[in-house]
Amino acid sequence: MKIFKLMAIALVAMCGLNSCSEDCDHNFIEHDFTQELVGTWTTLSGELAEVMVIKADGSFTTTGIMKGGSLYEEKGTIKVVNNKVTLAFDGDKETFEGRLEFVAGKSLSLVMFNDNDARLTYDYCENDLADEVVGMWVCTYVSWMDADMAVNVYQADGKALFTGFVGNADFDYASNVETTYKVIGDLMIQSNPMSYEGAPEYLAFRLDYSPNGSEYGDVLTNTNVMALGDETIETTASMIRIKQSLDLANKSYDYNNLYLSNVKGKDQDINFMGYTMNLATMDGTGLDKMLKAILFHIEFPNANTISYTYNMGNNQESFSAPIKVEGNKLTVKMSDKVSTLKDIVYYAYQDADDSQMHLYMHRNAFVNFYTNVQALLLEGTDAQFDITNAEAIDAIYNSINDVVESINLSIVMK
Repeated sequence: MKIFKLMAIALVAMCGLNSCSEDCDHNFIEHDFTQELVGTWTTLSGELAEVMVIKADGSFTTTGIMKGGSLYEEKGTIKVVNNKVTLAFDGDKETFEGRLEFVAGKSLSLVMFNDNDARLTYDYCENDLADEVVGMWVCTYVSWMDADMAVNVYQADGKALFTGFVGNADFDYASNVETTYKVIGDLMIQSNPMSYEGAPEYLAFRLDYSPNGSEYGDVLTNTNVMALGDETIETTASMIRIKQSLDLANKSYDYNNLYLSNVKGKDQDINFMGYTMNLATMDGTGLDKMLKAILFHIEFPNANTISYTYNMGNNQESFSAPIKVEGNKLTVKMSDKVSTLKDIVYYAYQDADDSQMHLYMHRNAFVNFYTNVQALLLEGTDAQFDITNAEAIDAIYNSINDVVESINLSIVMK
């Protein structure tokens, strides 16, 4: 019903525009619409991020960030008669007076104008997302911060932890920083964990939460709008909720699909498991077809072992290796099996019921995985190849390491 009551604001404002004869009486009925605005409203732009909570007694609290990243909180009372809005702030601050309009076509949105027609649009928040964001979320490749993968952990005590993986290096993004956050309505206000010249003290994100929003589980999308000089930049990242530990024993997964991003490399054909690919034009289509064709499969006979199985021609190939699990970090210890082979560091994520798994590989992991697979294939097809020969393994490693500049690969298993 709120949307119909808000539309009445616009109708009252328009009633004086109807034509009539000279002897027609204009009777304007003043109505206090303050009660119809009770709830939580948020606005997000390059100049301002703010949440306004209006209570039934006409009092309000605003929490926000001005351009430059300074946090503020103000309280006062609001009164809306017809389309005139009055905000009286506590203390000695000036009273704001302006007009309010309902935005046609945008459900539950309103605009406040001041005397200079400066415009401030608020959107109504039906749900408070403070409890929904608590948990661990993962996003593969965040272009605006040049991270191959970002992992955000929001704790119930208002603390947040951030990590990720950058470029072709095997180290954590922003040193596993800890920061604080607060969610009111659909607006998250977060202390900035990154230190650089001109860095704002606080950041604001508008949240869009979709329970079971994808076949992989809950989805949380955050949007940030930042003014940089004369330019306004909007960045968006969507994350999937995951568990913070792995339950692997007696689990098995078949290849489903993949996400491939940030692929850069030489314009040169490479051979991978009998398929030809080119890093300069690689979009994941060829790799996806290959993994589907060979029926790529993994299983964990126990918590300390991984087993790979795939079809190559008329033969089914398989090999196993010991693993080490640390949270979501899964290291395949191929060197324990054959000293010349490369250890592979995956970051693995399971959904709530363990029915799906993401295996994430950054550049180093992909190069090592490629080296091992090619070596095992040669061992099975070339009688002259010696898998224990370090120089032979290094030759395979160098052939791919020299071609790949960057690659981020998430394999989705079911």
